[in-house]
This record gives sequence, C-alpha cells and structure tokens, in this order.
Amino acid sequence: MLTISEIGDRLQQDLTRQISKSGLMFRLFWRVKTIESIRHKMRIKGDSYLKGKAKMQDIIGLRIVVYFPDDVEVLSTYFGCGDVVKESIDTPDDSTFRPQRLNITRILPEEYIDDFRNALPQEYADVIDSTYEIQIRTIFSEGWHEVEHDLRYKCKEDWVGYESQSRVLNGVIATLETAEWSMTSLFQSMAHENLTRGNYSSLLRNKMRIRLKSENFSQPVADYLSLHPDVMRRFVDSDRMVILLTLIIHDRQLPLTYDNVLFLVNRLELGDSGLQALEDPQTQENLDLLLES
Repeated sequence: MLTISEIGDRLQQDLTRQISKSGLMFRLFWRVKTIESIRHKMRIKGDSYLKGKAKMQDIIGLRIVVYFPDDVEVLSTYFGCGDVVKESIDTPDDSTFRPQRLNITRILPEEYIDDFRNALPQEYADVIDSTYEIQIRTIFSEGWHEVEHDLRYKCKEDWVGYESQSRVLNGVIATLETAEWSMTSLFQSMAHENLTRGNYSSLLRNKMRIRLKSENFSQPVADYLSLHPDVMRRFVDSDRMVILLTLIIHDRQLPLTYDNVLFLVNRLELGDSGLQALEDPQTQENLDLLLES
C-alpha cells in the first residue's frame, strides 16, 4: 500500500514526464499536508467541513513554476481539462497588484484512490476529498509570494501601522510582473528581428523558448530554408500554444531537435510539401506516431 507521500511523489514524476515532453522551462515542487496542517485548517474551516458545505482538497499539492507568463496559459489549458473539480483563477484588475493565483483541483487517478483513502488520518477522513491541487506560477511571482507569505501573511500583526511599507511590497510585484512581460516581449521581438536577418535557428529558439536537443538545423533543412524564406515567415506567426499542447497531450515523445520542431509545425500549420519531403523515414515515423497517439 502506498503512503500519501509516495502518491505525491508519483504524481510529481507523472507531471514532470508529461510537461518535459514539450521542452518547457519549468520547476515542479510538491508537498503533503502534515497532520498539524490538517488540524490547523480544521480550526479555521472545520465548521464548514463538518456541516458538509465543503471538503478539504489540498492534502497533496503540486506547484509548477514556469519562466514566462504565456507558459502559465499553456499549462492551465492542459491541466484545466479532464477530471477537474475546481479552478481558482485570479482576474487581474487595473488598480491592484498581486501575484496571479491559478489553482486547479483535480480528482486523483483511480489507481491511487484506495491507498490514499486508507492512508488518511481516520478522524478526518470524512472531511477530505480524494483530490490533489496543482498551482501554476511564474518564477518571479513565486519568489515574491514565498517572501510575502512568510514575512507578511503569517505575521500580519507586524504590518499594523506600516501601510506605506505594505504598499511598497505590493509595488514590488508590479515591477516583477512588468519584467516578466518585458522578457517575453523581448524574445518575441528577437524572433521577428531574426527573421529579417535570416537567422532561422535563432528565430526558432526565440519563438519557442523551450529546451532543444540540438544546436541547429541539419544542412538539408538549412539549405531549403535559405531558398524558401516564406516558410520561416509563416513559422514566426504560428501558434506556439498549439505546438506545445500537441507535444504535451500526445502519448509519444518527439526528440526536440530543430528539424523535428519545424517538421511538426509544418504538419500542424504550414503544410509545405517541399519541407515535408525532407523528413527521413525515422522522422516521418516519429511524427506519425506522435500525432496518432
């Protein structure tokens, strides 16, 4: 029988394996609520739990930290499908700065539920759901949140009478949010400049912002692109989210070489027959198996 910690570890491995197929830059952390945390939450919300108005849903929590704001949207789209119980998404407004919260509560995979139920503290088992929570954050907001949680949220009395300092701390997240979008915009701008200069491997690197397994296009592909610049003009406008979700959702894993990423985008959006003709038999089979899986 698995312990709750072992279930959490397996969930972490499953999610890491799934996201890694896309090449996204990310970090994944997880934790299991201790019995002390459960008792603390019961003291705060126990009334609601005991009256059946709600159940405790974050015994196992996983936090995915990404490097670009648009990667949050990619993962929230992926994890927002299927066995979702609840989504908590903060809607930003024009007068308040705070880290955007994106929490998704999902039903545990069937193979873990019996072990999870058996491993729960029996005195609280009736008020705990068979679910786990996924939190998705950017790395800048994650750092700010960790500091704010430990040094302000947990000790609110320290901040009574320090309203101006509290506003300054809130202003820091505004600066970080601006930096995140500036960084994304920088790489998007770089991709368009790479197109103008004919630096096509740099274009793919800056457009996709993923971990690649090669350093450049193969010579036949590089030669083809130099003769057919319209391919990369259309590539720079392709839908990055569709490409990444295709890599995550399908069961097969595609080696993320420059050639393979371009061939995949060509299959999904560009439809250039000359480029597709450059797929060798192994590459053709890999792409076929990925898209069929």
